[in-house]
Amino acid sequence: MLRSYIVQETVGPLRGLGRYVLFGLIGGIGVSLGVVFGALGVVRLLQAETELFNANWSFVPHAAGAAFLLLAIALLIRAIRPRRTDSAAPDPAARRTDDNAAEDDDG
Repeated sequence: MLRSYIVQETVGPLRGLGRYVLFGLIGGIGVSLGVVFGALGVVRLLQAETELFNANWSFVPHAAGAAFLLLAIALLIRAIRPRRTDSAAPDPAARRTDDNAAEDDDG
């Protein structure tokens, strides 16, 4: 009975964690490929469809591709960051009553 309990409490959660990690890796690879292909698409679009960026301005499509990558990184970091909830923020009214209570004790 003890052995079945240990297996239930260790192997089951580890299998669930393995699936979670597997889907996370698959999703991460998919997003990475999408961002890289998006940046390549921006570069290729600017090179193929415009005549403006020839000769001395040939760096502009590559700079636009780099800007696309930086924007994608910023959006992904923003999506990953934990959001603050209202319960995590201190309550200003409670703070004021604590300060007033401390002043009443002193005087």
